Amino acid sequence: MTLGIVRRTESDLAGWLATEAGFISGLCTHDGEPIVLDAPQLAFLESRSRFRWVTKSRQVGFSFIMSLEALARCHLREGHTAVFVSFSLDEAKERVLLARQVFEDLPLAYQKKLVVDSKTELAFESNGAHRKLSRILSVPSKAPRGKRGDILLDELAHLINDREVYRGSTALILRGDGQLTGCSTPLGRRGIFWEIATEEIRKYPHHWRQEVPWWLCRFFSTDTRRAAIEAPDMTTEERVERFGKPAIVEQFDSLALEDFQQELEGKFVDESYSFFPYDLILPTTSDDVALAADFDDIPAPRGRIVAGFDVGRTRDRSELAVFEECEGRFTCRLLRSYAETPFAEQEAHLRRLLEVLPVARLSIDRSGIGMNLAENLARDFPQVVPENFTNETKERWATDFKILLQRREVALPRDRDLVAQIHSIKKRVLGSGKVAFDAERSARGGHADRFWAVVLACQKERPAARGRAEIGVRVLG
Repeated sequence: MTLGIVRRTESDLAGWLATEAGFISGLCTHDGEPIVLDAPQLAFLESRSRFRWVTKSRQVGFSFIMSLEALARCHLREGHTAVFVSFSLDEAKERVLLARQVFEDLPLAYQKKLVVDSKTELAFESNGAHRKLSRILSVPSKAPRGKRGDILLDELAHLINDREVYRGSTALILRGDGQLTGCSTPLGRRGIFWEIATEEIRKYPHHWRQEVPWWLCRFFSTDTRRAAIEAPDMTTEERVERFGKPAIVEQFDSLALEDFQQELEGKFVDESYSFFPYDLILPTTSDDVALAADFDDIPAPRGRIVAGFDVGRTRDRSELAVFEECEGRFTCRLLRSYAETPFAEQEAHLRRLLEVLPVARLSIDRSGIGMNLAENLARDFPQVVPENFTNETKERWATDFKILLQRREVALPRDRDLVAQIHSIKKRVLGSGKVAFDAERSARGGHADRFWAVVLACQKERPAARGRAEIGVRVLG
């Protein structure tokens, strides 16, 4: 639902523009278009609670509206400070970039002077006699100590040190009129964001709560007004069929049900069935793990280069993962997807990998359609190891990787999709008594293919059966 507001007098107009909602919808544009606020965004802007807690779907515009609120308050207030704490450095920069882009298109009569303009900070000088500065700051994954004002914890559930960040932020709103906002998509039944959003462990009586699922967003819902009333009592399938626009229908077809509910309906999914809990995965992710864009960009290794390649099937992608192993620690250097790529082209890419880098081992899936590709490469490159995907090998690789996570001996990029794939792996006991490790297959998506490429690369190398020698290191030149 969108709201239209008619102002009848100049006084009304001036009063409206002096509010955050009026400033944003009356003066701000994005991509050349005026900004129209959905009802949940308007309710968020009008909340004056000291603690605001928003459980949201992805892509419903709440990181966007928080950036614009910060920009508006910097122009409507003297000496205002807004501090974003984000999931990663890239996302921290994105909050500032968005505010900078919208500022650029503000009418000149309403702009304050921009005196600090960096990737992680904007500072505006007031036009008053005291020239007070208002600032927007953005930091990744740490408590913003010493900076009083508004504190906006963006995607708090995804932070490794979420409880520490929350604890370090609360004192910053003790004095003044600052607000502390926690806004996130869920990430399992864990962490401080879940505790406050659901109050299942204890009560948090001073927190204003808001839930923003996909059906309240006009970009995803055919009728937000009716959906707000009817959708909560429907099943996910019924909601998608009744109110979902094509983009939502496609997402529903492309994700496992519990993933769709978590990412787009704000449900805190029980992770007790996951073999890799989030608390095990997140501490191994870091902004310091910079992925190379191509094989030539990977720096000269100090250790061994190992890689894994999971061959995509009918609708899956093939996935390549390249790691550097140094003294038993695996650091991710490159991840690459091959979507609808002919096998001849995939083979050419892998040959170039083996020619450009001193690859000690490339483990490649030879099950089914991967057999020909694996055999061709193994014939010409002795460090290529064809692998059979069986319940036994999957169990071994998944267990090896879990041990690496437990020991913090793997370094992964801070990438949500990779985290989601690792977490999607479940351990099931079959009727035969054997154990199976796998993720639910979606209608159009893959089968945690990137995860399998990663664990192929990071597997513990054991003496091979039937005389196959373990590969050591290969030196080029």
